Amino acid sequence: MRSLFSLIIALFVMTIAPLHAQTTPLEGTWSGSGTMQAMDKPPQKLTCRIKYKRETDKVYKLAAKCVTISTAINQTGKLLKVNPGVYVGEFQVATYDISGRVRVTINGGVQTMSFKSSRASGSVTLTKS
Repeated sequence: MRSLFSLIIALFVMTIAPLHAQTTPLEGTWSGSGTMQAMDKPPQKLTCRIKYKRETDKVYKLAAKCVTISTAINQTGKLLKVNPGVYVGEFQVATYDISGRVRVTINGGVQTMSFKSSRASGSVTLTKS
């Protein structure tokens, strides 16, 4: 019975360990696409290139350039790591005087960023460049 229990524990650890190893670090450059919906306008396709720089163990600075068919948007912000692969924070778009909330999740090598302000919302799926 004791060896069966040891085998079950060993299998559990072997199953969980790769899940932690699959989380890609946030720091670096990510690129991808998604959609954005500005207030009173139809959704637009969006492509982004985002650079993250670590400031502390849990705080990251972001600088993003996103492009739609009609405009280029430069964003800055900060994120706080709240769980492995999960970050939340705020962003600013100085050109348009917009600020809002952002959430980033990383699953394997894929990042999903969702953002929302009083004037727009959207999401982007990115991979590390």
